[in-house]
Amino acid sequence: MRIIGKNRKLLTVLLLAVLLLSIQTISGCRGSKGQRSAYKAQKEAVKEDKKEHEEILKTHYDRQSDYTKQMMKDMKKENKRIKKSKKRSLWDRLFNNKCR
Repeated sequence: MRIIGKNRKLLTVLLLAVLLLSIQTISGCRGSKGQRSAYKAQKEAVKEDKKEHEEILKTHYDRQSDYTKQMMKDMKKENKRIKKSKKRSLWDRLFNNKCR
């Protein structure tokens, strides 16, 4: 308790500084209305592009024959299996930074 008693003023100033900085950073990150609207428009544009891309993929998949659809499904499974076998272990990735 003696350490806290000696540095009470220092701890109080430090605590106030931290509080002031945290309040400033919270209020400063909102940005202007123009920035928020631009961010929102960009986010919606990305959402629309993603939706359009999914529709294109769906129409492409629907146009394929049954045999081709089955081949696509099998290749997806095969690729997943191959990628899993090529993945290095966590220990190897962390401590052995050698390239293969």
